[in-house]
Amino acid sequence: MPSVLTINRIKAATAATLVTDLAVHPAETLITRIQSPAYATRYKTARGTLNRSFFAGLYQGFGPTVLAGVPASAAFFTVYEGLKTALVPREGETKLVDMPAPVAYALSSAAGDVVACAIMNPAEVLKQNAQMSADDAPGRRRRRWGHTVGVARQFARHPGRLWAGYTALTAGHLPGTCLTFCLYERLKEALVGDDGGGIARRTGMSAVSAGLAGGVTAALFVPVDVVKTRMRLAAGTSVRETWPHLNPGPGPLAVARQVVGAEGTAGLFRGLGLTCVAAALGSGLYLGCYEWWKMYFAEAGSGGEQELW
Repeated sequence: MPSVLTINRIKAATAATLVTDLAVHPAETLITRIQSPAYATRYKTARGTLNRSFFAGLYQGFGPTVLAGVPASAAFFTVYEGLKTALVPREGETKLVDMPAPVAYALSSAAGDVVACAIMNPAEVLKQNAQMSADDAPGRRRRRWGHTVGVARQFARHPGRLWAGYTALTAGHLPGTCLTFCLYERLKEALVGDDGGGIARRTGMSAVSAGLAGGVTAALFVPVDVVKTRMRLAAGTSVRETWPHLNPGPGPLAVARQVVGAEGTAGLFRGLGLTCVAAALGSGLYLGCYEWWKMYFAEAGSGGEQELW
């Protein structure tokens, strides 16, 4: 049976995921559309300005994100916190293995990410195809049950395609997550200090640390995100009907070469600015909320009198 500490982590991860997904999903929708091969033809006018459809349906694909995001987040923090505690124990406790703290953070986050990616990939494929789904696509009737349900019904005929982009997902997530959590933990240690302070201060410093770490990491991995997005969109039946030149077969390197050949190196950095801002806000909100809820549930469970604010 899970311990009280594990249950508190799961509850905190669930609350943080719901809050963050609600806040960040519209920005992720815009990033998907910017990085898609249909950006110039579907979302821009003849004058080069953005048309109204670019900003429509910003919560398309939200359902799969939440349904998979909650268990993925809970699984990540259960593995990450448990392994981190074993590898970087508090003062006076015995280490399992003698290794530098940054290496321990990297290994812990990598282990958690492997589990989380296995849960998230199908949901991300559904989400990004739903974000690109449109009622006005050539030869398409209006979706009766919504974009997400329509896309899910199409993938039901080819469920294997739900794992499109998994190689790119892990390639981007593992080094990205390791770097993010190494930076996050070190920044948090520097900003919070030995005294720790109250829950509000620790939450604020955690959010600032996570925002800085997330923004820096996102800037480095935008090309991986572009390739991953192209692969996922190419796997969607609705997208392939609309843009038949998209081929779901090529792997990450082949897709990257296609992007560079068609758009130059700049094509691999589509949406750089918005991606960095969204990552900084999302990471700060996510880990800030997680730390706050974790401490809140711990205090509530112990009957502590510590002030939350």
